Amino acid sequence: MKRLLLTFVINVFAVFGNLYAQQYCGINGLIHVPTADMDTVGIARIGAHYVPKVMMPDKMLIDGEKFNSLTNYLSITPFRWIEVGYGYTLWKFHQDLDPNKKVGFYAKDRYFSLKLQPIKEDKWWPSVAIGGNDVWGSGDDGESGSNYYRNYFVALSKHTDLGRFRLGGHLAYRSWKRDFNHRWNGIVGGVTLQHSFYEPLRGIAEWDGNAINVGVDCLLFNIVLVQCGLYDMKYFTGGISLYFHLL
Repeated sequence: MKRLLLTFVINVFAVFGNLYAQQYCGINGLIHVPTADMDTVGIARIGAHYVPKVMMPDKMLIDGEKFNSLTNYLSITPFRWIEVGYGYTLWKFHQDLDPNKKVGFYAKDRYFSLKLQPIKEDKWWPSVAIGGNDVWGSGDDGESGSNYYRNYFVALSKHTDLGRFRLGGHLAYRSWKRDFNHRWNGIVGGVTLQHSFYEPLRGIAEWDGNAINVGVDCLLFNIVLVQCGLYDMKYFTGGISLYFHLL
Protein backbone atom coordinates (compact mmCIF):
# COMPACT_ATOMS: atom_id res chain seq x y z
CA MET A 1 0.00 0.00 0.00
CA LYS A 2 2.83 2.42 0.82
CA ARG A 3 4.46 1.83 -2.57
CA LEU A 4 1.13 2.27 -4.34
CA LEU A 5 0.49 5.51 -2.42
CA LEU A 6 3.86 7.01 -3.35
CA THR A 7 3.46 5.94 -7.00
CA PHE A 8 0.02 7.51 -7.14
CA VAL A 9 1.22 10.78 -5.63
CA ILE A 10 4.17 11.03 -8.02
CA ASN A 11 1.96 10.43 -11.06
CA VAL A 12 -0.62 12.96 -9.94
CA PHE A 13 2.02 15.63 -9.28
CA ALA A 14 3.58 15.02 -12.69
CA VAL A 15 0.44 16.38 -14.33
CA PHE A 16 0.90 19.81 -12.80
CA GLY A 17 3.67 22.37 -12.37
CA ASN A 18 7.18 22.80 -11.09
CA LEU A 19 8.75 21.04 -8.13
CA TYR A 20 10.58 22.39 -5.13
CA ALA A 21 11.69 20.90 -1.84
CA GLN A 22 10.25 22.10 1.43
CA GLN A 23 11.09 21.68 5.08
CA TYR A 24 8.26 21.36 7.59
CA CYS A 25 9.32 24.70 9.15
CA GLY A 26 8.97 26.60 5.87
CA ILE A 27 12.64 27.02 4.95
CA ASN A 28 13.78 25.42 1.71
CA GLY A 29 15.17 21.94 2.34
CA LEU A 30 14.25 18.28 2.12
CA ILE A 31 11.72 16.65 4.45
CA HIS A 32 13.47 16.80 7.82
CA VAL A 33 16.95 17.75 6.60
CA PRO A 34 18.34 21.21 5.72
CA THR A 35 20.10 21.90 2.43
CA ALA A 36 22.13 24.73 0.95
CA ASP A 37 19.50 25.36 -1.74
CA MET A 38 17.57 28.62 -1.51
CA ASP A 39 14.07 29.62 -2.55
CA THR A 40 13.49 31.99 -5.48
CA VAL A 41 14.23 35.65 -4.72
CA GLY A 42 11.08 37.57 -3.90
CA ILE A 43 9.06 34.52 -2.86
CA ALA A 44 7.00 34.54 0.31
CA ARG A 45 4.97 31.54 1.42
CA ILE A 46 2.48 30.70 4.08
CA GLY A 47 1.68 27.11 4.85
CA ALA A 48 0.92 24.24 7.16
CA HIS A 49 2.57 20.86 7.60
CA TYR A 50 1.40 17.67 9.29
CA VAL A 51 4.02 16.33 11.73
CA PRO A 52 3.70 12.75 13.03
CA LYS A 53 4.54 12.21 16.68
CA VAL A 54 7.79 10.43 15.81
CA MET A 55 9.07 13.78 14.45
CA MET A 56 7.96 15.74 17.51
CA PRO A 57 10.44 16.76 20.25
CA ASP A 58 10.17 14.29 23.12
CA LYS A 59 9.32 16.98 25.68
CA MET A 60 6.21 18.11 23.85
CA LEU A 61 3.74 15.83 25.64
CA ILE A 62 0.16 15.65 26.83
CA ASP A 63 -0.49 13.43 29.84
CA GLY A 64 2.99 11.95 29.34
CA GLU A 65 2.31 10.92 25.72
CA LYS A 66 3.54 12.30 22.41
CA PHE A 67 0.98 13.36 19.80
CA ASN A 68 0.64 14.14 16.10
CA SER A 69 0.59 17.85 15.37
CA LEU A 70 0.58 20.59 12.76
CA THR A 71 3.08 23.35 12.05
CA ASN A 72 2.15 26.69 10.50
CA TYR A 73 4.67 29.13 9.05
CA LEU A 74 5.35 32.27 7.06
CA SER A 75 8.69 32.59 5.26
CA ILE A 76 10.31 34.96 2.78
CA THR A 77 13.40 35.12 0.57
CA PRO A 78 14.08 38.87 0.22
CA PHE A 79 17.53 38.35 -1.37
CA ARG A 80 19.34 35.47 -3.08
CA TRP A 81 21.46 34.76 0.00
CA ILE A 82 18.92 34.81 2.83
CA GLU A 83 15.71 33.05 3.89
CA VAL A 84 13.77 34.00 7.02
CA GLY A 85 10.80 32.21 8.52
CA TYR A 86 8.45 32.37 11.48
CA GLY A 87 6.42 29.36 12.53
CA TYR A 88 4.80 27.50 15.36
CA THR A 89 3.81 23.96 16.29
CA LEU A 90 0.39 23.33 17.78
CA TRP A 91 0.59 21.84 21.26
CA LYS A 92 -2.09 19.79 22.99
CA PHE A 93 -3.19 20.85 26.45
CA HIS A 94 -6.20 20.39 28.67
CA GLN A 95 -8.60 23.29 28.27
CA ASP A 96 -7.85 26.00 30.83
CA LEU A 97 -5.06 23.72 32.10
CA ASP A 98 -7.73 21.75 33.95
CA PRO A 99 -6.96 18.00 33.82
CA ASN A 100 -10.69 17.30 34.04
CA LYS A 101 -11.46 19.20 30.84
CA LYS A 102 -11.10 18.07 27.24
CA VAL A 103 -7.77 17.95 25.39
CA GLY A 104 -7.16 20.16 22.38
CA PHE A 105 -4.58 22.32 20.61
CA TYR A 106 -4.73 25.13 23.14
CA ALA A 107 -1.07 26.21 22.93
CA LYS A 108 1.72 26.88 20.42
CA ASP A 109 5.50 26.58 20.43
CA ARG A 110 6.77 29.50 18.34
CA TYR A 111 10.15 29.82 16.61
CA PHE A 112 12.15 31.74 14.00
CA SER A 113 14.20 30.11 11.24
CA LEU A 114 17.12 31.60 9.31
CA LYS A 115 19.37 30.47 6.46
CA LEU A 116 22.27 32.33 4.82
CA GLN A 117 24.05 31.21 1.64
CA PRO A 118 27.51 32.85 1.39
CA ILE A 119 28.58 30.61 -1.53
CA LYS A 120 26.33 29.89 -4.52
CA GLU A 121 26.63 26.64 -6.48
CA ASP A 122 28.81 26.76 -9.61
CA LYS A 123 30.25 24.26 -12.05
CA TRP A 124 33.17 23.34 -9.82
CA TRP A 125 31.88 23.76 -6.28
CA PRO A 126 28.70 23.26 -4.25
CA SER A 127 26.55 25.90 -2.66
CA VAL A 128 27.23 26.44 1.05
CA ALA A 129 24.70 27.61 3.63
CA ILE A 130 24.56 28.14 7.37
CA GLY A 131 21.43 28.51 9.45
CA GLY A 132 19.16 27.19 12.10
CA ASN A 133 15.66 26.84 13.48
CA ASP A 134 14.33 28.39 16.66
CA VAL A 135 17.34 30.71 16.47
CA TRP A 136 15.96 33.52 18.60
CA GLY A 137 14.04 33.45 21.86
CA SER A 138 14.42 32.52 25.51
CA GLY A 139 17.42 30.42 26.46
CA ASP A 140 17.57 27.53 28.87
CA ASP A 141 17.68 30.03 31.73
CA GLY A 142 14.79 32.08 30.35
CA GLU A 143 11.25 32.13 31.62
CA SER A 144 10.05 29.29 29.42
CA GLY A 145 13.34 27.51 28.71
CA SER A 146 11.72 25.84 25.73
CA ASN A 147 13.76 26.00 22.50
CA TYR A 148 12.27 22.64 21.53
CA TYR A 149 13.30 23.10 17.88
CA ARG A 150 16.57 24.96 18.36
CA ASN A 151 19.30 23.60 16.06
CA TYR A 152 22.11 24.98 13.92
CA PHE A 153 23.56 23.58 10.70
CA VAL A 154 26.12 23.94 7.93
CA ALA A 155 24.99 22.49 4.59
CA LEU A 156 26.42 21.75 1.13
CA SER A 157 24.41 21.10 -2.04
CA LYS A 158 25.57 20.12 -5.55
CA HIS A 159 23.66 19.02 -8.64
CA THR A 160 25.04 16.88 -11.48
CA ASP A 161 23.63 15.83 -14.85
CA LEU A 162 23.89 12.08 -15.51
CA GLY A 163 22.51 11.41 -18.95
CA ARG A 164 18.77 12.11 -18.78
CA PHE A 165 18.85 12.32 -14.98
CA ARG A 166 19.73 15.23 -12.72
CA LEU A 167 21.06 14.15 -9.36
CA GLY A 168 21.26 16.45 -6.37
CA GLY A 169 23.48 15.64 -3.42
CA HIS A 170 22.95 17.35 -0.05
CA LEU A 171 25.13 17.02 3.03
CA ALA A 172 24.86 18.85 6.33
CA TYR A 173 26.15 18.84 9.88
CA ARG A 174 23.44 19.71 12.39
CA SER A 175 23.55 20.30 16.14
CA TRP A 176 20.39 20.40 18.28
CA LYS A 177 20.34 22.45 21.47
CA ARG A 178 18.18 20.21 23.65
CA ASP A 179 19.39 16.76 24.74
CA PHE A 180 16.09 15.08 23.89
CA ASN A 181 16.65 15.92 20.19
CA HIS A 182 20.18 14.56 20.02
CA ARG A 183 19.06 11.56 17.95
CA TRP A 184 19.03 14.03 15.02
CA ASN A 185 22.54 15.34 15.71
CA GLY A 186 25.54 14.94 13.45
CA ILE A 187 25.93 14.34 9.72
CA VAL A 188 22.66 14.26 7.81
CA GLY A 189 21.85 14.49 4.13
CA GLY A 190 19.96 13.21 1.16
CA VAL A 191 19.57 13.01 -2.58
CA THR A 192 17.09 14.42 -5.06
CA LEU A 193 16.46 12.91 -8.50
CA GLN A 194 14.69 14.27 -11.57
CA HIS A 195 14.36 13.06 -15.16
CA SER A 196 14.59 15.14 -18.32
CA PHE A 197 11.16 13.81 -19.41
CA TYR A 198 9.69 16.15 -16.79
CA GLU A 199 12.47 18.03 -15.08
CA PRO A 200 10.36 19.80 -12.43
CA LEU A 201 9.34 16.45 -10.93
CA ARG A 202 11.76 15.34 -8.25
CA GLY A 203 11.88 12.59 -5.68
CA ILE A 204 13.55 12.91 -2.28
CA ALA A 205 15.38 10.42 -0.07
CA GLU A 206 17.17 11.50 3.11
CA TRP A 207 18.87 10.39 6.32
CA ASP A 208 18.02 12.74 9.21
CA GLY A 209 20.35 11.21 11.79
CA ASN A 210 17.71 8.82 13.05
CA ALA A 211 15.59 7.61 10.13
CA ILE A 212 15.45 7.20 6.36
CA ASN A 213 12.65 9.27 4.84
CA VAL A 214 11.30 9.46 1.30
CA GLY A 215 8.88 11.80 -0.42
CA VAL A 216 7.95 14.08 -3.31
CA ASP A 217 6.82 17.68 -3.61
CA CYS A 218 5.39 19.86 -6.35
CA LEU A 219 4.48 23.47 -7.04
CA LEU A 220 1.04 23.48 -8.65
CA PHE A 221 0.27 26.29 -11.08
CA ASN A 222 3.21 28.23 -9.59
CA ILE A 223 1.02 29.07 -6.59
CA VAL A 224 0.38 26.03 -4.37
CA LEU A 225 3.28 23.98 -3.05
CA VAL A 226 2.46 20.45 -1.88
CA GLN A 227 4.76 17.94 -0.18
CA CYS A 228 4.14 14.44 1.09
CA GLY A 229 6.43 11.72 2.34
CA LEU A 230 6.98 8.82 4.68
CA TYR A 231 9.05 9.39 7.82
CA ASP A 232 11.10 6.28 8.66
CA MET A 233 9.39 4.73 5.61
CA LYS A 234 6.26 4.28 7.75
CA TYR A 235 4.68 7.50 9.01
CA PHE A 236 2.97 9.99 6.72
CA THR A 237 4.12 13.60 6.81
CA GLY A 238 3.09 16.31 4.41
CA GLY A 239 2.07 19.88 3.93
CA ILE A 240 0.74 22.59 1.68
CA SER A 241 1.65 26.26 1.25
CA LEU A 242 0.73 29.22 -0.88
CA TYR A 243 3.40 31.04 -2.91
CA PHE A 244 3.33 34.82 -3.24
CA HIS A 245 5.57 36.40 -5.89
CA LEU A 246 6.55 39.77 -4.46
CA LEU A 247 8.94 40.72 -7.28
